[in-house]
Amino acid sequence: MSGVILTINTMLVILVAWVGLAFAQNENMVLIPAAEFQMGSKAAEDETLHTVHLSAFYIDKFEVTQEQFETIMNNNPSGFSGKNLPVEQVTWYEARDYCKAVGKRLPTEAEWERAARGGTHTIYFWGDAIDEDYAWYWDNSERRSHPVGSRKPNAFGLHDMTGNVWEWVADYYVDDYYRTSPKENPAGPFTSKYRVIRGGSWRDLPDFLRTTRRNYDLPAGRFNHIGFRCAKSAK
Repeated sequence: MSGVILTINTMLVILVAWVGLAFAQNENMVLIPAAEFQMGSKAAEDETLHTVHLSAFYIDKFEVTQEQFETIMNNNPSGFSGKNLPVEQVTWYEARDYCKAVGKRLPTEAEWERAARGGTHTIYFWGDAIDEDYAWYWDNSERRSHPVGSRKPNAFGLHDMTGNVWEWVADYYVDDYYRTSPKENPAGPFTSKYRVIRGGSWRDLPDFLRTTRRNYDLPAGRFNHIGFRCAKSAK
C-alpha cells in the first residue's frame, strides 16, 4: 500500500513541476481560446468582412521590450531609448528570428485581430469613440513610444494592441486576400513584396487605430513606430 502511495505522491510532484514549468513559460502570454469570429469590416476595401475559425493559441501580453530583445539578440536597434519601451526599428526578419529564438513565432494576421478584438465588434476594442486611456496615439503620445503596459488592456488582458507601435505579423500583404482566404486558420498569401503590420502607433490619428485597420511595409524596413509581439500554438 505504501508503494502505491509513494507512486501517487511522485506523480503529483511531477504534475506540479510540469504545471509550474508551463506557467513559467506562459506567464507573460495569454491563452486565446479556439473560436469562430467575424474578421474585417466594411470600413475599407481591403477589410472584406468574412468568417474565420482559429485554433487556440497564446500571444504575448505585452509588446516585446528593448530589454527583452537585447538580452536575446545582443543588440537594440530602437530610435527611442528605454528598457521597458517597445523595441522598434526592428525588421520583420529580426522580429521573426527573436520569436523563434524564444520558442515562439509571429502571430498570423487573423490571430492578431482575434486577440486585439477581445471578443468585441466595435471600432476599437473598448468602443466606438477614441479613448486615450487605452492607447498611445498622435494626440497624447508627445510624438514618441511609451513603456509597454501603461495603457488599459483589452478584455483578454492584452496591452497596447492599439497604439504605441505598429506590430509585425507573419502574413504577406495582398489587398484582396480576405476575399479568398480559407476559413480555417488562414496563414496569409503565399508571397508578396510587403508584410502586414497591425494596431496603429504613437504617430497615428484615430482612424489608423481601428481594430480592423490593415497596413503593410517592406520587411527589411526599419521604422521607429513598428515593433512586434510573439505568439505560439496551444497544444
